Amino acid sequence: MIAALSQLTQQLIANMTVVALPDMIIDLNFNAGNIMAVNLIYLCTLVAFCIPFAKVISQYGVKRCTRISLYGLLLSVGLSFFAVDPYMLLASRLIQGLTSASLAISIYVMIVEDIPESEVGSALGIVVSAGYIGMLVAPSFMGMMVYFASWRTAFLILLPIIAIQLILLSKVKGEWTTEKKPIDNIGCLLYIVMMALFTIGLEGIDTYGLIFVVMSAVIFILFIRHERGIKNRIYNLNLMRNINYVIGNYAAMIAYFCTSITTTTLSFYLLYSMDFSEYIIGLILMITPIIMVGMAPPAGRLSNRIDPRMISGTSLFLMFLSMLMYTYMDRYSINFVLVACFIQGLGNGLFSAPNNKYVLTLVDEKDLPDASSLLSTSKEFGKILSGCIFSVLLSVFVGNTTMSSDLELEIFASIHYMMLICAILALSGSLLLFYSRYKYKLEINPEVIKIFRNLMPDWIKRRYDD
Repeated sequence: MIAALSQLTQQLIANMTVVALPDMIIDLNFNAGNIMAVNLIYLCTLVAFCIPFAKVISQYGVKRCTRISLYGLLLSVGLSFFAVDPYMLLASRLIQGLTSASLAISIYVMIVEDIPESEVGSALGIVVSAGYIGMLVAPSFMGMMVYFASWRTAFLILLPIIAIQLILLSKVKGEWTTEKKPIDNIGCLLYIVMMALFTIGLEGIDTYGLIFVVMSAVIFILFIRHERGIKNRIYNLNLMRNINYVIGNYAAMIAYFCTSITTTTLSFYLLYSMDFSEYIIGLILMITPIIMVGMAPPAGRLSNRIDPRMISGTSLFLMFLSMLMYTYMDRYSINFVLVACFIQGLGNGLFSAPNNKYVLTLVDEKDLPDASSLLSTSKEFGKILSGCIFSVLLSVFVGNTTMSSDLELEIFASIHYMMLICAILALSGSLLLFYSRYKYKLEINPEVIKIFRNLMPDWIKRRYDD
């Protein structure tokens, strides 16, 4: 229950601000140049600290770190509710990114350490379902709260969820322990600084950002040299020699690149161009995740019979079609947008399970944790990169002025080029997956397959024994 509520909390935090962003801009006097910082600072912190926090949790215990993270969330909710300027809101998002990074690791350690092996699959299914619920509820709930009250009150929904988690955590006796490994402090510091500089540089690439990007590149070289010279590395860099693995991670990055920014661009278009209320926008944005939830289970079963690269490639091609439709959605009615949302939902739903299976089953058993962390990093990096590019486009077309319906043409110009970039990248990911299917043999690791089979509930094993 603690793990499921943590997953629910994470998805609420990650997706709540999307619909409310226009109102936050007006209320706190954001300018176009730092609008995307609301979500970028959360994603940057999550990516930068996820791997280092894994080492910290292994040293100090899951229960203790989870409790500290929940108290941190309470602090961030207070900062969000009482925010009087952009900096106070950004500080709350920074804390939310730190706590989400810690909870993301703790969730699965709890399940693996505490649940019997025969029940792990069922437990993980409940946890994942809680995450999908959060993804579905967050935009529509925020839309209703903005419509009937204000964006500030929406953050208060987190208070009872966090309180329940703290109460349940107090009932747990003992501590979840993991294998203690030495923390590579220098490597962690280099990694955090590198990711922070790179994200800041991308956000301001049209002005000062290039300096930060160059600095992050220099630190990246130092990080690689440092990792090669030590035993307990943050990442197993040898995984990147597998071309199939690289293509799979690139495809994951592209999928999340397109998915995350589409929600933001659609909310802007529906608000400033179509003049819809936040409540209606929230309902429209629910179409894609609902379709995704329905398509994910059959996509996983289909990957048992068909090369997962073919399924993932087809799904990215569907995403390419939807991105292309979004590019020219100003020429058609709202029904055209709804169809595009449906097609995108099909693509997203078909993509995740086959691509995850494809990437994670390419590595040896001992490299499975590293492969999982690299896959997660690729997904989050895709979110960060898309947000940074859209921020640059807004700065170019809108400038450092307050967003309003008077800038409808300038706003849609930014959306038009952002969606065109998404379409091109989705097509490139699709073609690479198809190329990999016909160029490189798929050599999955039977040991890893055995691990995933052991995590499955018994009824799935009996029904899909092949």
